[in-house]
Amino acid sequence: MSRLSPLIRTTVCACAWFTAVALCLAATLVQANETTNKIGITMVDIPSGSFLMGSCKVTAVMEKENRKRAFLGKSWLTANCEHAEVSEASDVETPQHRVTVRAFQMSKTEVTVGQFKQFIAATGRSNLVNSEFMKSNDYGDNTPVVQVSWEDAQAFIGWLNKTDGRGYRLPSEAEWEYACRAGGRDNHCGSDNVDAIAWSKENSSGHQHTVGNKQANAFGLYDMSGNAWEWVQDCWHDSYLGAPNNGKAWTTKCKGDVRGLRGGSWSGETWLSRSASRSYNTRSNRNSALGFRLVRTR
Repeated sequence: MSRLSPLIRTTVCACAWFTAVALCLAATLVQANETTNKIGITMVDIPSGSFLMGSCKVTAVMEKENRKRAFLGKSWLTANCEHAEVSEASDVETPQHRVTVRAFQMSKTEVTVGQFKQFIAATGRSNLVNSEFMKSNDYGDNTPVVQVSWEDAQAFIGWLNKTDGRGYRLPSEAEWEYACRAGGRDNHCGSDNVDAIAWSKENSSGHQHTVGNKQANAFGLYDMSGNAWEWVQDCWHDSYLGAPNNGKAWTTKCKGDVRGLRGGSWSGETWLSRSASRSYNTRSNRNSALGFRLVRTR
């Protein structure tokens, strides 16, 4: 056994053939470069790559057409995509499509209460601190800040870009899902064992929790599933028909002032924190489950 062990270790660390390749890739992703900025936000390097975005399913429209086809004895429509999804998949997650994403940085955790307080103090935005904000954010400075609208997140980003150099922004929806999946096809961001990675309605005791206390995904990102919903840059669309495939935010043909949200939260069912799950809200809305995470162009 002792004579074989060095050979095994060398094979795995060198990313040798077949199964060792996958093990080495996972280890490499977890050890991605990190930098921490002036206000304590740690940014993780996310490599470029391509992935299948969304879910593979037969939509309600297709099901309706298939009922007609069955009656007429015609062949049925199929989803015709590369990877089947779980039964909870919704029509807004379709069609599944391949997206290529450039390298970028993403914050290791959601922006915390303590980090957001620095923005409030520096900019004099004490108007943000009302009774609802204080009640919802009374679980410690290292919990994800909530009661934050899309517009509030943009104001924070504008201040941070002046304070710590430019390039900070909200992730595109494609960047968010790419970072969540981290090279895998788990139903949630890093594992099919949702309790190991996410705070949700089932285990949160009715509030958000300290960031980074659950298991990270393969890119070293925490709480991508659960804890707080995370705003993305994109405006909301009811499907991916016409979506860009280059990883950029989809900001054309918008439906009013509605913006996208990803990741689920402490107050939601676990199916809402799936890798492909999507939601939305008006850009000015604040509630006890809405927070955000940053990215930065490399």
